[in-house]
Amino acid sequence: MPPPLFIVGTARSGTSWAFDLIASHPEMSMGFESKLPLEGAELYRQFGSITGPSDLKRLFTQIQEQIDDPMNTELYRLLDQPEVLDSAWAAYQSSLGWSAICESIFCSLDSSTHWGNKLLRIETTPDLLELWPDSRFIVLTRDPRAVVASQEVKFDTSIAYSATYWLTHADWVLNRIENDPRYLVVDLTEMATDPRPTLEWAFSETALSCEPIEELIAAHPGDPKRLEKWRGSLSADRQREVEEYCFAPMARLGYMPELATKHREISKLRRLWLVASFHGKELLKDPGSIRRKRVFKRLGAVLGID
Repeated sequence: MPPPLFIVGTARSGTSWAFDLIASHPEMSMGFESKLPLEGAELYRQFGSITGPSDLKRLFTQIQEQIDDPMNTELYRLLDQPEVLDSAWAAYQSSLGWSAICESIFCSLDSSTHWGNKLLRIETTPDLLELWPDSRFIVLTRDPRAVVASQEVKFDTSIAYSATYWLTHADWVLNRIENDPRYLVVDLTEMATDPRPTLEWAFSETALSCEPIEELIAAHPGDPKRLEKWRGSLSADRQREVEEYCFAPMARLGYMPELATKHREISKLRRLWLVASFHGKELLKDPGSIRRKRVFKRLGAVLGID
């Protein structure tokens, strides 16, 4: 199989638009923040030996029952189709492991030759590389002032929480993936102005045809002017607060502070509290999902702990 292609950024960093561009390629089946690749891998590890199609069918049933993935319901309905089971079993026989099963399911979605996923968090990329070492990643960055302003409107999050989220992403971009050729880091405004270089890299790296690029851009044009709307929604005090929290990383990524003159630290204890208060209710409803969702790895990323 060709390498899978993943899109990742922070919430409100343009990943949905990038998804529309890339998922519209005629040979691409792409999940929208699908939990199947990683949560499915954990269920596969727990399942034990698969010796025939009947075992695989039981695994499919567990996946349908235990993974809550409302934005990708069509993907899970596929698991009831005999031809999808047959294709996944054939793939598994050719290459034992969850990787072959998962990519077979995704490619069944649109009868495609390639697959990928829009991701929620950059810290999941090492887990994906364990399963698919030749994966390629488009990593979007965006001005933290724009991210905070947009998250505040969309999710009603605090400045400190949104800044923590942005800082986690920035730390990975600046300190962990900088020289890895499997990642392409691109500024959202730059990509919105001209998506061609990003699409050419992504398609060439995953053996997709570049021929549809102009058609894809015409169908899903970028709008760089809209990305500056934050200037009309952030007060001076709130802009300064964002810049203080994100002071050094934002400058390293090319987003220069305008009002702040020094860094303001968000303590590890406060970061932990911000994340726990935002996601805690969800986990309390389903404590068994803590391992499947890799909660401790996520907290480690927020706290800067490997």
